[in-house]
Amino acid sequence: MSTIAEVSADLEKWTVFLSDLSPYSDELLCKPIEGKWSIQDIISHILGWDKGLTKTLIQIINNEQVALQEHLDVQAFNDASVAFGRNMKPHDLLNEAIAQRKRMIRKLEMVSESAFVRQFLNSPYTMEYFLQQIFVQHDRHHKEQIMKVLPAID
Repeated sequence: MSTIAEVSADLEKWTVFLSDLSPYSDELLCKPIEGKWSIQDIISHILGWDKGLTKTLIQIINNEQVALQEHLDVQAFNDASVAFGRNMKPHDLLNEAIAQRKRMIRKLEMVSESAFVRQFLNSPYTMEYFLQQIFVQHDRHHKEQIMKVLPAID
């Protein structure tokens, strides 16, 4: 079992990775990977999930009832997140994604340890499990995907 501090540190790794993408060109960031999403699309996709979880964390902090779950229509949610990012310049999106992840981490750090480890109403998840298995693993998956297509920068 992880602590809030440990999960926060794992989530922070995504912001470091995004910062490392800043030297790359807009053209490369917008180029589709394996004929599907571009790096920009992946970043926007994760940004959408970060925004959603930040809202949930605020509800938890305010002692509101929340159902900790994935979106009911994941495909529609992902499509909307990607569409949002395509309306931004790639480097502006990088900055927005970094800022949003940092906001999310700040909110997470305001959650009590008891709320972090308890199972949520109508949910199979604890916050700790949800963040480790859905967010941190998700970050790693997409980071690996992106790393495969990045040329080395000297």
